[in-house]
Amino acid sequence: MNKSPRTNSTTWKDAVRAVVLTLPPEFSLKEVLAHGGELQRQFPNNRFVDAKIRQSLQILRDQRLLDFTGRGRYRRLDTAPVFSPLIDFTVASQFISAAQAARVALETWASFNLYCVSCESEALDQLPTNTPVADFECFVCKRTYQLKGKNGRFGARIPGAAYKPTIDAIRNARMPDHVFVEYDMRFGTVVFVDAVPGHAITEDRVVPRRALSAEARRAGWQGCNIFIEGLPRARMVAPAGIDRRMVRERWESL
Repeated sequence: MNKSPRTNSTTWKDAVRAVVLTLPPEFSLKEVLAHGGELQRQFPNNRFVDAKIRQSLQILRDQRLLDFTGRGRYRRLDTAPVFSPLIDFTVASQFISAAQAARVALETWASFNLYCVSCESEALDQLPTNTPVADFECFVCKRTYQLKGKNGRFGARIPGAAYKPTIDAIRNARMPDHVFVEYDMRFGTVVFVDAVPGHAITEDRVVPRRALSAEARRAGWQGCNIFIEGLPRARMVAPAGIDRRMVRERWESL
């Protein structure tokens, strides 16, 4: 079973929030950056401390724990994190392709709302474009995730990533966990989200698609389909709401 060990390590978001709580209710980015040395000691393997501080402040802002008041200044709101089921499709309005626009909008939603089911991290890092197989990574436990979305309900199969990297990931026990997001584009709302462990996606579930023709922009590229019917899963989002502790307990049993 390809399981990452459970960890209780402090996340960047929690570490930066702990710093923020020592500051006055209104503070500056410079005041937070001044704590870079102590944060570096907490995360000795990270070479981009200032960038992680800025990213963590953005996450705290998007979760309505902070308010950005302009010119590098913030105000604490001291409220609980808020999950939003709303997808903002205007962030991808510059794309002509409807499929690409939906993908970008969904990835933007996921970067603000998804969390790691394998550890206590409340946010995921989006991986660089064209990273093979995976879309997100937990910066605490390093577990990777691939995001799949559909307007409506998923059927028995989904389009996967490139065929060969997918097979290689399965054979090398590196298949990322998958997150299936079902949304309603009419209302711009996420309805259901399920997490599926990567180890459950076996080679026999992956079927190659025909390679793209020589005239195509990505000539020779070969994708795949993945049969998902019957896969074990942990429901992360439902209209009635689901406590994250229950999601993680369910995940541990898969």
